[in-house]
Amino acid sequence: MNSQKYIIIAMAIWLTACGDFTAKVASDVASSIAATQQAEESSPSDESTIMTKEPTSKPAKKTPTTKPAKATPVPATTDYQAINDEVDAFFGEFIDEKTPGGMVLVLQDGQIIHQAAYGLANLKKETPLTVDHIMHLASMGKQMTAMSIMILAEQGKLEYDDPISKYIPEISQFGDEFTIRRVMQHTSGLPDYGDGITESLMKRSDNPTNEDMIDVLSKKRKLLSEPGDAFYYSNAGYDMLAVLIERVSGETFPDFVKSNIFDPLGMKDTFSLPNKKRRANAMVTISYTGSSDAPEAYPNDPLDNIYGSGSIYSTIGDMALYDEALYGDTLVSQKTFKEALKPATLNDGSLAPYGFGLEFEKWKKETYVAHSGAWLGFNNDYVRFPQRHFSVMVLLNRDYEYPDDPRIALKVAEFYLK
Repeated sequence: MNSQKYIIIAMAIWLTACGDFTAKVASDVASSIAATQQAEESSPSDESTIMTKEPTSKPAKKTPTTKPAKATPVPATTDYQAINDEVDAFFGEFIDEKTPGGMVLVLQDGQIIHQAAYGLANLKKETPLTVDHIMHLASMGKQMTAMSIMILAEQGKLEYDDPISKYIPEISQFGDEFTIRRVMQHTSGLPDYGDGITESLMKRSDNPTNEDMIDVLSKKRKLLSEPGDAFYYSNAGYDMLAVLIERVSGETFPDFVKSNIFDPLGMKDTFSLPNKKRRANAMVTISYTGSSDAPEAYPNDPLDNIYGSGSIYSTIGDMALYDEALYGDTLVSQKTFKEALKPATLNDGSLAPYGFGLEFEKWKKETYVAHSGAWLGFNNDYVRFPQRHFSVMVLLNRDYEYPDDPRIALKVAEFYLK
């Protein structure tokens, strides 16, 4: 595809990844969370706003010998086998042995109760997709950018309410209220790439970088709203956070997430772009856009050298390790992580259903944590019910003709939660 077509597709997919945060959803979720917070205040022993109880003992200090949290695969039991078969049949409704496919991971209490792959990883080579194949996480990876910020905060190297300009002076025109917290929660007023940023980037370079993005933003004089006034999903904000992480840590963003997240958890097949593994590793899945009648491989994009908002490749096995680590203290303490699970508070006192790289949504009367992702023909979804210690992840290597109403990971979760 030519450069112009790439730009159009990039803008369209990135905007699609933003999600649909309607006023009704925000109101419903905000009301639920506010009620939970009120209950917590009245009873110190109640569970926290979104996730779990405070640890009853002081977390042990991390040492180089700390073993990573592990999610142990277990064989399907008679309790789950029938449900797992239902899930397989569900995926069989839109994936067959000749189409691009996907994989699913279901976790209960840190154990894999179902994992499966369907369809093809490469149409040209007719390579069957396996649970060991590597896929792009797209915006699901925002939580790892946010986790990097939390790691630096726990190290005392930054504070969430610091102005971004303290670390990136090039954008000081946005003022002191343009803070790390508001960028993480998409309440900073910063626009997304579809608001003219992509065109400016492509004028600078055929393959722009994060520093190019900072230069483009340094020339912007107006935000979409005053910081804290409104929720507006901004991929550019998370790419800005990657630059902040680099400047504070002294490491590149790909190196930082590797040394501080992937390596400690034993996520051996996970990496952030740019990385040569993307082409050198035969297990990296090819993704497809278009339709079932004319699927088209989507191997790269001019914006691939920009990272932070969605640049991470992983496997469902590695993601099982990450999900389980969120219940412990390997990456950050539970006290630190609890901050990620608070909805954004706007200037008028209302709540927006987004924390640090995580969405908050409702299933029946229960609030759950989630994030979707769409980029390069990959479509992903992740739902997490912390109070149940239950999670579902779905990774697809196609961006067409799949059920997504409600979100696909929730549809899978409902087989187990019913």
